[in-house]
Parts: sequence; structure tokens; C-alpha cells
Amino acid sequence: MRSRFLNLRSKAIAWLTAGVGSFAALATAFALGAFEAADKQELPQITAGQSLDAGKWLIKPLKAWVTDQKIFSTTPKEGQKAVVFAVELMNRTIQSDSGYANTFHPLGKLQGVTEQPLAYLDRDGSSLPDLQPGMPEKITYVWVVPSDAVPTGTIELGIEAWKFKLRNNLTGTPGWWSKAPAGTVSLPLSQGES
Repeated sequence: MRSRFLNLRSKAIAWLTAGVGSFAALATAFALGAFEAADKQELPQITAGQSLDAGKWLIKPLKAWVTDQKIFSTTPKEGQKAVVFAVELMNRTIQSDSGYANTFHPLGKLQGVTEQPLAYLDRDGSSLPDLQPGMPEKITYVWVVPSDAVPTGTIELGIEAWKFKLRNNLTGTPGWWSKAPAGTVSLPLSQGES
């Protein structure tokens, strides 16, 4: 009789534990769904001359234009044009860095037709040089695209930023981690450099 009672008792405890666990899982799923449905913070949109803190970089867009002429070492072929974006970047880290190549990416009409841009330092034309900490530098980004893919009027670029974490989850060391959207830049797109 005692063994039967213990058997029923253990079954009851198992059913109760499973029920409580299921309820806790449902409650967690509901709470996460409520947070997911909450309003997302709108990303800042900047234009020429405005600055934005983009993680490792302080950026200030200058201008954008389209050309079929050579830009530094990039020459569009027949049926292509270069979409050119000039920006001032300042390295906010404590060491030299050239990780700014993927900071900007075209949105809208150009989103599916562009590859990684070529980035040039304006003062000497070098490609993707390390930027020294705390020194603003003018950088020119060049995307070569089919002529019929060039947007008219304005160009919109997404801005991605690495965020600083005081402690990495794996190593416990400080560093720049977790790349995420930081905002957008919208600029008038002129024909030829102005």
C-alpha cells in the first residue's frame, strides 16, 4: 500500500512540475512577445553637415554625386556609373582602425545592385587606410553600379555602428562588439562633382 501511495505521489509531483513549467514557459513567451511588439526607437536621419556618433566613428556626411569619370583608382566601364559619397570620419577608439568600409550601405533602389564600396582617403588617395584616433579625415566612398540603377534626386544610406562594451561576454575584456543600425543619411545626388 505504501509503495502505491509513493507511486501516486511521485506521479502527482511530476504532473504538477510539468504544469508549472508549462505555465512558466507560456508566461515567458507572452512577455517576450509583448516586448517585441513594443514601439521600436526610431533611428536618427541626418543630412549634409550634421554629425552622428556611430560607435567607433563620428561621421559628418558632406555630399554625394554620380559620375562616369575616374574617381581615384576606380573607373566606371561602359554602361556603368560611379555613385560617390564624401564624408568626414573621426576614429573614436584608442587605436588606428580601417574598419569603416562597411559603415555605410545604400538603401532603396541601390540596395540590391551594389557591392562593397571602395573607400579612399581624400588627402592622398590611398585605399582604406588606417585612421588615427581623434583625427577627422575626409573619406570618399565609391560604388560602381549599372547606369540604369542610379537613383535620381537623393540617395539614402544606412549607417551601421559597432557598440562599445565594457566587458565581452566570453572574455570579460572591453571592446567594440555588436554591430547594429545607427541611423540613415539622406543627401541630394548631383550629376558630376560640385
